Amino acid sequence: MGETTFCCVQCRLLQPPTAACAECGTPMVAPVELVRELLYYRDMKMVSGRDWAFITAMIAGGSIAFPVLAPIALGSIVALGIGKLRELRMRRVIAGIELPAPHAAANARTVIGTPHKFRTTVSSMIDGAPVLLEHAMVRDRGGGVLIRRSVGTSFLLEREDEGPLLVTGAARLVSAPVREVIDRHDPRLRSMGVPADLAIAGSLEIANVEEGGIVVAVTGVVEDETVAELAFHRDGGRIPVMRGVPGAPVLVEDRRLVGAALMR
Repeated sequence: MGETTFCCVQCRLLQPPTAACAECGTPMVAPVELVRELLYYRDMKMVSGRDWAFITAMIAGGSIAFPVLAPIALGSIVALGIGKLRELRMRRVIAGIELPAPHAAANARTVIGTPHKFRTTVSSMIDGAPVLLEHAMVRDRGGGVLIRRSVGTSFLLEREDEGPLLVTGAARLVSAPVREVIDRHDPRLRSMGVPADLAIAGSLEIANVEEGGIVVAVTGVVEDETVAELAFHRDGGRIPVMRGVPGAPVLVEDRRLVGAALMR
């Protein structure tokens, strides 16, 4: 990828440059190269107070919001690396974590329907096919999450008894994935934005939403907005919109998984 890839230390989401994670909302995001040492921790509570001082400067220096601290961040990496050099040499891959549960926004509601293209589609990270939303994640042998990435675009949700709903903004996809084993040389890791020298291997899980594909349940806050592109089809272009924001993404789930969970 041409642009710098940022990584969220808390939920391991790879994403474009940002000051806060698109999904969990934490400010613990910075270029992968700056936070890669932190990915060797399975639990961030294990980091010592001294290390946290370095980490704070490192994250701030890597953030697009605090570029003036970049020299401090680089110094922090060196200091942190010296103390951890022996430990890191013993590790072959980064540590897996338990993926934090997604949180819906206050006053969120769940709407069920069939997704359709709004403006355009995006290319799958895996095979380049047109999709509306895709989530790819690599887990280690113990089931821990090593790294993950989402791509998506705004889409219309066609409902049976009501008009369409526009889904846009940050989204978290929960769907039955396709799984296969990959090693660190797999080209699909490069498509996800994983640096070539970062040791990643395990089970790749891929889930996506195609136009007119599976029926999904989307959860988020619904508000009426004016959308210029829809003004030709609806009076004034007013339409219900479900917009995900950092810390409270729209949750997109395969309806079959929702039904199975309710039957337990």
